[in-house]
Amino acid sequence: MPLWQELTHIGLLKAIEKTNVAVLPTGALEAHGNHLPLGTDNILPKYLVDAINDRTSALVLPPINYGDSWIFNEFEGTITVEPSALVAFYTNVMKGVFKHSIRYLLVLNGHGGNSGHLETAAKDATNKGERIVIIVNWWRDLSESARAIVLETPEGHAAEDETSEVMHVAPYLVDMENATKARVRTKFRVVSGTYRRELIPRATFGDPTRASKEKGKLIMEQACDEIVELVNQLEKGNIPYLPSEEN
Repeated sequence: MPLWQELTHIGLLKAIEKTNVAVLPTGALEAHGNHLPLGTDNILPKYLVDAINDRTSALVLPPINYGDSWIFNEFEGTITVEPSALVAFYTNVMKGVFKHSIRYLLVLNGHGGNSGHLETAAKDATNKGERIVIIVNWWRDLSESARAIVLETPEGHAAEDETSEVMHVAPYLVDMENATKARVRTKFRVVSGTYRRELIPRATFGDPTRASKEKGKLIMEQACDEIVELVNQLEKGNIPYLPSEEN
């Protein structure tokens, strides 16, 4: 997977002759409990891209490592971007990619707060047709069967799933001595700038104490295989439809 930023403009033209797919990692800088790094949502997508580096010819764009982290903005270390600025930035990047002969832009998103903004940007960037944005919210869209096998508790934020994944990818960044479980439930959806710490205590939603690097390894390996398969299908011009239940 050639890195877009390391190519000359002539080198880019040659690389595009071999692929019609570009990959854009997106993430965020925000609190992840007392035990995971602030850059968790950037570290995991980067690992996936690096891990499949020699398995596809898709071009890899520089990551966008800031996102909409409003809900965690009261926690130290979080940096959030206003939605309007984020959507405009995403849109400009997508349109810039599509100026070239790239047909498919695969957004490998590592942060839930970005999802809606990426979709809004993609609508604008593809409004004239002929270009396609595939948004992969990797923690939700990939490794479904692996998660079903290994996870003992529900997925969440800085929970068993994310903690296991970072334990596999960057164990030196995980402080399990400070890992504590927290999961506040409400009958209705509550949005509040005042009660953010009460709604998500210690920036955690789930049980990280059940995490292990072995669980993370299985999840990440399956995610890598699924991304490679997706890129291969896009190279052939195949959109990843699911089989119809009517068939």
